Amino acid sequence: MHVRGFLILALAVSALSSFHSSAQEAITVDQPTLGQHVDHHVPPVYPPIAKAARIQGTVVFDITVGVTGNIESMKVVSGPAMLQQAAIDCLKQWTYHPFVKDGAPVAARGQTSIVFMLSDGGPTPQEEEIAKRYFPLFDQCRKAISAKTDYPAAAAVCRHAAEAAAEFAPNVRFIEKRSAFVWASWALLYSGDLQTARIYAVRAVDVVKLGHDDDSGSNAAYGIRGIVEGRLGNLAAADGDLSTAEDFERKGIAWVEKEAPSLRREYTGALVMDLRFHAQILQALNRPDEAQKKLDEAAKYN
Repeated sequence: MHVRGFLILALAVSALSSFHSSAQEAITVDQPTLGQHVDHHVPPVYPPIAKAARIQGTVVFDITVGVTGNIESMKVVSGPAMLQQAAIDCLKQWTYHPFVKDGAPVAARGQTSIVFMLSDGGPTPQEEEIAKRYFPLFDQCRKAISAKTDYPAAAAVCRHAAEAAAEFAPNVRFIEKRSAFVWASWALLYSGDLQTARIYAVRAVDVVKLGHDDDSGSNAAYGIRGIVEGRLGNLAAADGDLSTAEDFERKGIAWVEKEAPSLRREYTGALVMDLRFHAQILQALNRPDEAQKKLDEAAKYN
């Protein structure tokens, strides 16, 4: 009896364990089915920065809905970086009707999307005309720099792209302006025209100061200006700009590690570049201890 009782108890525990495992295993559902189970949702709040830059699009998530109907996990799959945090904040407030399998509540996983659409009628005809000229030039600029074969030619096309971006109205296309000025500055730096590179770097920082950019974009502007200042021998100015750039990129990394880990390498790469050049500036300023701290921080991301 003792042995038989033990076997019965073991079988019961095994069955209970199997049932518990089955109940906890999430089913996979398609996006329409997931959408039909939405119980409560709120619309997203359009980020002012993205709205000013006329960024629109769809942020796609992988989510898991728990047995109570609350979202237990979410991961950004795709979507404009400038819209992702607003989409996350929105989705956190959604709830679902619980999914059921074999008569019991079960977790479910699938994809859902948050759509951001501008509702102000879109760009003006003038803005569209400028954009038609700007985007092909900007694409040529990036390809020319990436080719690493003819930097003077790259500088010429990047300057054309930057001047096209400068034609946009003062209250729109901040990201395009900053991006074009940053790339033009890099191309001019590579071609050896440091003075003109500085002019475009200053213009990039001026756009950032308007307050319509994200941390990574702000890093790009201050970073290139700091590097150009350093190459020109303006060490104190370079030190200040690179410190500002690094602060922006650290904030960007903190955000991306939490919300969009697939972008981490891109963000950390920018910070490492700034830190290493900053270390050279600090050595030239006879501040070796601070220089070593920059190199130590850079090493953490390798």
